[in-house]
Amino acid sequence: MYEQQSTSGRKEYLCLLSVISAISVVFLHTNGCFWHFSSDKPYWFWANITECIFYFAVPIFFMITGITLIDYKKKYSTKTFFLKRINKTVIPFVFWSFIAILHCIFYTKSITISELSLTTIFNGIWNTRFMHIYWFFIPLFFIYMTIPLLSYIEEKYKDKIFMYIILLMFLFNSFIPFIINAFGFGIDITQHFSLGCDYIIYPILGYLLNKYYKKIISNKNLIFGIYTLAITGLLVHIIGTYNLSMQAGEIIKTFKGYNNEPCIFYSIGIFIFLRQTEKFLMNNKVIKCIILFLCNYTFAIYLLHKFILDYMHANMETALNRLGLPFGIIPICIIVTFLIRKIKFGNRILP
Repeated sequence: MYEQQSTSGRKEYLCLLSVISAISVVFLHTNGCFWHFSSDKPYWFWANITECIFYFAVPIFFMITGITLIDYKKKYSTKTFFLKRINKTVIPFVFWSFIAILHCIFYTKSITISELSLTTIFNGIWNTRFMHIYWFFIPLFFIYMTIPLLSYIEEKYKDKIFMYIILLMFLFNSFIPFIINAFGFGIDITQHFSLGCDYIIYPILGYLLNKYYKKIISNKNLIFGIYTLAITGLLVHIIGTYNLSMQAGEIIKTFKGYNNEPCIFYSIGIFIFLRQTEKFLMNNKVIKCIILFLCNYTFAIYLLHKFILDYMHANMETALNRLGLPFGIIPICIIVTFLIRKIKFGNRILP
């Protein structure tokens, strides 16, 4: 979900990050049975683990956005920046949202034609009611609208201001709410520190982690700390969600949420891990070819995979379907995208 360039013009680690995140999104949605809690069926135990393992997908996408776009002024104007965003994301989002309306009318039958009006269509698209997995686009658009503010910060002040923003967002949106919820203090904090949207922390994190990557990996103590926090975040997410949900008889989200501490620590760890393994993976010619090929289809996979999953009517409580279907869905998405791109304006709706 980052600046689409020719494959040869992309940095290989960005391709790797994008591909792993796209694949993870598909695994999250084939694992959708997680949201149908069951204390007496074994599938939910494993679905909870799968959900938590692949939870980094959206944060990594947002990190990539920060890496590729925060310094856009070095490449083109703000006008060009917004025109590119409209062409690359807004147009596909609107088009496939209308396809989702048809999907809801004629396939899922969750709405009828008589229920449609300009108001319901606008509300349904903006609030992603027709295709709920498109929720990602709305914070993404707010991130796009915020990035020019970040880009215009003078270079000599940028890192300090970014660290200040991260500190405030982590403190008021993650740390304090996490402590209050985890220990049941009963304090109601409804106000968050926000700059455009709560998810802006990830583009800024991605930008800084990328900029100072070499310094980070050269510090063994820092790397040890990052991975320790990442593993701790993952385990807290898995075990905490399982225990609290089993006690309550329903899914408890105390340890969930993309702005929650477990997810932030885990996502940072995954980002560093993928960057560290990129050279090893890309030195393998077969893996490199696969990654560079899939990189051209990551956005299309995100847009299309849920439609295909719905048409499969698979029993998602079985581990074989939850973990195996992505290997069928992704090739179908690629074939459909390849064919659509062959028609006029196909690249406009599936860039």
